[in-house]
Amino acid sequence: MGTGSWRRPPEHGFRPDAVRPIQNMTGEWPQGPLALLSGAGLEYVRPRGTGRRPQAARPLPLKLVEVTGPVFEKHHEKKAEKEYEEAFGKWQAERDGYAELLRVAEGFAGSETADIMLSPGEALFYKVAGAALIEERSAKGHWQGGSAGVSVPLGSLHGRAVRYRVGATRGHYVQAAPTLTAIDTGTMYVTNRRVVFAGARQTRECAFAKLIEVRHSDEEGSTTFAVSNRQKPTTVHYGPQLSASFDFRLDLALAHYRGTVAALVGQLTQALAQVDASRPVAPTAAAR
Repeated sequence: MGTGSWRRPPEHGFRPDAVRPIQNMTGEWPQGPLALLSGAGLEYVRPRGTGRRPQAARPLPLKLVEVTGPVFEKHHEKKAEKEYEEAFGKWQAERDGYAELLRVAEGFAGSETADIMLSPGEALFYKVAGAALIEERSAKGHWQGGSAGVSVPLGSLHGRAVRYRVGATRGHYVQAAPTLTAIDTGTMYVTNRRVVFAGARQTRECAFAKLIEVRHSDEEGSTTFAVSNRQKPTTVHYGPQLSASFDFRLDLALAHYRGTVAALVGQLTQALAQVDASRPVAPTAAAR
């Protein structure tokens, strides 16, 4: 009886020069044909005349070895340092933003302006040019469920056929859903007494003394004011790029109107302390 051999089935594209020995789970190096890497399904081919069909070989258990060394340690150090720099940049931008808000809240009490008439003690806190006044407007509706009816012949008159139509109906009118529409463009002023929109066709004033509710939409960049002396709320659009600054300036103006500036400064101080506590920790290599 001849000696068999190990080989990879043809569909695997086996290359003898790509086979490498591998250590098994016992830590020993197999001898003979089993020293070939058999994890991809090698076959044991018996010699001719044995009368037995080839059988699939069992995959040898592979031992996972952690690769270490100066090269890989250097790679991990660079990766950790890059991640730290990205995290620190985001943290620094957030901290600078809170520090600036705190600085303004502590030191800014409004300014004078000649653009609008200010009452005694009133000061300007924010001005937005190119703002849009938004209102809900209903689009044109349509008739639905109408019928042309039935045409009935009545005879002829002066040689012309006469017909009468019965049962005709227009159906019912379907009102279109209201949509938000920009009805004017102008400048919005925020003072410590009110919010004023001065447009080309309309002027709106929302006094803090009559303010019921304020709703911000940061994604759309708009604010809606509900006041007691107007039936419909007033919505002004200024763009998402100004959402954060407009929200803060309006809060600061309301704090000056209500006398709660100290509370606002305390909230910003606490928020800044929380940001400082979340400062990213530099890796060892970066710290050195």
